[in-house]
Amino acid sequence: MPTSISENNKRIAKNTIYMYMRMLVMLFISLFTSRVIFNALGVDNYGIYNVVGSVIVFFSFLNNGLSLATKRYITAELANGDEVSQGKNFSLAMLAHIYIALIVLVLAETIGLWAVNSLLKIPTDRMFAANVVYQLSVFSAVVGIIQSPYGSAIVAHEKMSVYAYFSIFDVIFKLLIVFAVKWIVGDKLIIYGLLLFFVCIANFVIYYIYCRRVFPQYCFKTPKERSGLRGMFGYMGWSLAGQGMVVLTNQGVTMLINVFVGVAVNAAMGISNTITNIVSQFVSNFQVAFNPQITKYYVAGDTQNLNQLIYRASRYSSFLVLIFLIPIIFQADTFLSLWLGDYPEYSVQFCVLTVLCIYFEALSGPLWMLIGSDTNIRRYQIIVSSIFSINFIGSWILLYLGFPPYNVIVVRMIVCVMLIVARLILCKQKISSFSIGKWVCDTVLRSVAIVAIPVFVNLMMLNITYPNKVIEFLSVCSISVILIVIGIYILGLNIGERKLVYSKVRSIVCR
Repeated sequence: MPTSISENNKRIAKNTIYMYMRMLVMLFISLFTSRVIFNALGVDNYGIYNVVGSVIVFFSFLNNGLSLATKRYITAELANGDEVSQGKNFSLAMLAHIYIALIVLVLAETIGLWAVNSLLKIPTDRMFAANVVYQLSVFSAVVGIIQSPYGSAIVAHEKMSVYAYFSIFDVIFKLLIVFAVKWIVGDKLIIYGLLLFFVCIANFVIYYIYCRRVFPQYCFKTPKERSGLRGMFGYMGWSLAGQGMVVLTNQGVTMLINVFVGVAVNAAMGISNTITNIVSQFVSNFQVAFNPQITKYYVAGDTQNLNQLIYRASRYSSFLVLIFLIPIIFQADTFLSLWLGDYPEYSVQFCVLTVLCIYFEALSGPLWMLIGSDTNIRRYQIIVSSIFSINFIGSWILLYLGFPPYNVIVVRMIVCVMLIVARLILCKQKISSFSIGKWVCDTVLRSVAIVAIPVFVNLMMLNITYPNKVIEFLSVCSISVILIVIGIYILGLNIGERKLVYSKVRSIVCR
């Protein structure tokens, strides 16, 4: 356990800066690459890649469940164990991931292959390309699963600068892919899938070399004593239920849209996912900086500092989404026109509704991190899985009845709100000193107060005529962000936080 609270706060602040740096670079590169890839592949190929990839993600929920267990056990071992026990724990985690990789491979080459060729609506003349990309995605998923323990080790040790740099390398590699796809002659979809597979291999090599050199205790050795696998798989087993429903929410609904509507709407959903994933990653990577400390405080039984960290992480997470939320709601159409030119139908609705979901999911992040710090997550996963199932079932019903496809996101929003309520109650039961009222006041009520003026101003600006879309986009977004940042400073931060921000800004300006 870290020796002082001030050291923890400094570490969290430093790690947060690294994650912001990572996301700013990824933001600009991702928007640029997505536009070029969309134009290079075309609507149908882009939709095919999106829906084929969803099949792989569907099976990768096994890895997601195990990754949560790996991060939890490695972080807890750092708080309580020595290098020998850490090495044994890592070897158990790696062995578990190898097992999961084999299971995913078998499922993907049987059920997944059948789904691609028999269930999904893919044009006949693109079936060969879709199958090639699918196979490349399968092997990329297997490599990613085996790489996961190395990423968990870096996060557990709070080496966020390294994590940020590696992520930046990843998007730079993908930027190079953009130019390659644009100029290489051949089937653009196959070329894109092949180059992404090479990037996956390169990422694995980078993570492996770094961890072997910096964390020598994390050297995989076939463990003789495997009793620890029972606890890890026990945690994973209950986590799978929740992760499985998350996959149904994101990828299962994508497949439903393909079955009921077609690849053109999949392309619209893929475009919205590109934008909303950037916003989501801003928040999730910000929360990564808090995650190890939440687990360490929980393992140490330091509920006072744990509660304060949960309140603060939830509040800051909500502020991050608000900065993007208002501009996207009022300028989604203009942005998509400037970014892509002609874009698929329903793209605007998908973007706006999905970013609203991200806001609710951002609030939940610190809550499920607290609950997941305990090894006993059985009751939590049963409740969460039951709530998540509403999303898939509700989406299926609405699409079957002929409702517009973006209504699946409305169902998801309702589910997100239900999850927040459930997680708040479970956090209160787990930590009796946790205050639901304080959490609501710190996050939800402050957010409502912060966005009130920006929303009013944006409504008034709808009546203004602009010379062109570029000026409209820049004007509205700039005013919205300025008003939200001012609102966060005045209404979102306490006196101590405002003094800290003021002193930091003053020191930078005076240099």
